[in-house]
Amino acid sequence: MDARVGAGLRRLARTAGLLALTLVFITPYVWMVGSAFKPRAELFAHMTPLSWQTFVPLSPTLQNFTELFTQYQFARPLLNSLFVALGAMVLSTAINSQIAYVLAWIEFPGRELLFVAILATLFVAFEAKLIPLYLITQRMGLHNTYLGLMVPWLADAYFIFLLRQHFRELSPELKEAALLDGCSYFRMYWNVMLPNIIPGLISAAFIKFIFTWDSYIWPVLVITDESMSVVTVALARLFSDEGVRWELLFAGSFVATVPVLIVFLFLQRYYVQGFLNSGIKG
Repeated sequence: MDARVGAGLRRLARTAGLLALTLVFITPYVWMVGSAFKPRAELFAHMTPLSWQTFVPLSPTLQNFTELFTQYQFARPLLNSLFVALGAMVLSTAINSQIAYVLAWIEFPGRELLFVAILATLFVAFEAKLIPLYLITQRMGLHNTYLGLMVPWLADAYFIFLLRQHFRELSPELKEAALLDGCSYFRMYWNVMLPNIIPGLISAAFIKFIFTWDSYIWPVLVITDESMSVVTVALARLFSDEGVRWELLFAGSFVATVPVLIVFLFLQRYYVQGFLNSGIKG
């Protein structure tokens, strides 16, 4: 009886802890969504003391969104970010999955050393690579191009590590059967191995989508044409010497999170399964 009571109390405490953690993470987002529909005069009127009026607009309005998409032409940066994030996600998945497959299943001298060298790049901060990346893209004529925006996100050591773990979890019999059937290494990768790590691919692709979508420093460096601005740069332009358009910033931030939420809601089952099957769990 005491053991059952203790187990019940532990489950209750764990549930309460998870609910508290969820509340901590979701409260700022609820505040942002509510503020997106508030007129400027009401925006900070009920900040203290904290109450339901802090989160719920008393006079809801769509004026913030109207001004954002008409005066500030927010649709173009939104579409640019979507195109760049999806493009980087697809190209990165194609490139890194092949590298991971080679490192997991094809034996050659120096394979493990090469893998360690790739992992070592994880310890190099992105800021340390900015100047070399900038010079390379400049000499390649990729400034003010969509491909130039994607370049830093194409090769990814963590992506390679994650997918290599998934490939190594597969049974060696798959490789032996494919070779007996006369499959080339690429055909074995495409027809045999890749379909068996779909959750891992989706997990890695979603991470890549988020990183590309949230990038700010790199787009600022390589894009000078306003028509090619991405959503993070467009939001930063709402800060000026004259002040901050907080009502538009909240509206823009809300709009910018919608594509990410939609992608996550559709892929969350595969995303969680991908990490559970990756071999990282210990």
